[in-house]
Amino acid sequence: MITLELTDAEIDDIAEAMDDPSISDRNKTKLLVIRMHHEGAANKFIAACLNLGVNTPLNYIKEYLDGGLSSVLEDRYYKPSSCLEPYWQCLRCSFEAAPVANAKEAMARIESLTGVRLSESQVRRCMKRLGMVLRKAAPMPGKVDPQMQFDFYRTEMLPRLSEAATGKRKVFFMDAAHFVLGSFLGMIWCFSRVFVKTSPGRQRYNVLGAVDSHSKKLVTIRTTDNINADTVCRLLGMLRSQNPGIPVTLVLDNVRYQHCRAVADRAEALDVELLFLPAYSPNLNLIERLWKLVKKKCLANKFYPNFLQFREAIDSCLDHINKFGRKELHSLLTLNFQLFPIHNS
Repeated sequence: MITLELTDAEIDDIAEAMDDPSISDRNKTKLLVIRMHHEGAANKFIAACLNLGVNTPLNYIKEYLDGGLSSVLEDRYYKPSSCLEPYWQCLRCSFEAAPVANAKEAMARIESLTGVRLSESQVRRCMKRLGMVLRKAAPMPGKVDPQMQFDFYRTEMLPRLSEAATGKRKVFFMDAAHFVLGSFLGMIWCFSRVFVKTSPGRQRYNVLGAVDSHSKKLVTIRTTDNINADTVCRLLGMLRSQNPGIPVTLVLDNVRYQHCRAVADRAEALDVELLFLPAYSPNLNLIERLWKLVKKKCLANKFYPNFLQFREAIDSCLDHINKFGRKELHSLLTLNFQLFPIHNS
């Protein structure tokens, strides 16, 4: 029977190695086996505690007896390297400059750059190793000015949102949604394609809403009539009456009727600041996300045979938006805004 007795110096060396973050977990397990054996634990007991093979502790102890600590810590395991190893940086730059839609495109790209032909499954593993993820592309307005958006966000929105966070101001994001009676098709888990009936007609249910930046409370005006300057003035009055004695900022887009004299005069009379977003900046309007949530909750893949039921579904969703799915709502309406890359010409 092999027994191992460690000196105080060897125990200190093993303890130091076990605290070293560069040592692999496998080698630290070896050191733990050796230390437990020195303390009198039976090899069978060590194997059971550490979930090792019956003979594994004995092999580790022999390895230490033959070559000492350096032999135990020596990494002798074969690590195969990819034939693409010399080309990783080149491939990364290529895929960053021009992403691919599928594995077949990536396969052709890799072969043209490196001369190495891989299978589709190998290509997918390579792209994952590079850190790539299959994502749906997002739209970006063609006329957007990223620099203007960034400057607006930093100098106009952030200071007001900071005041709102401390209770010194109320910030609301306003927008109108126009729900058209019809089919709102979305992704669905199913065994075969699901067909959703399409409601007849083109009737619209218009909602002008404003959502609080921090409490996420929603204030709305709902109508079958068109949204116009009078509707905006009514909403301004509602916001002021619900938030007396505190500065109110309303973040809104550049629809023509919101720039008219009647809206400006009403806002001035109520002491409500109108903060107009830069052109083509729906990504900076928080309420746009809420409209998507409403469509997801009550309209996606749903059929309503008439306009009355269509309206009732939307009303019910809006009435309970702050009650159901509160965690989902606050997660969706975080104050993290998508800003587009700024390309200096």
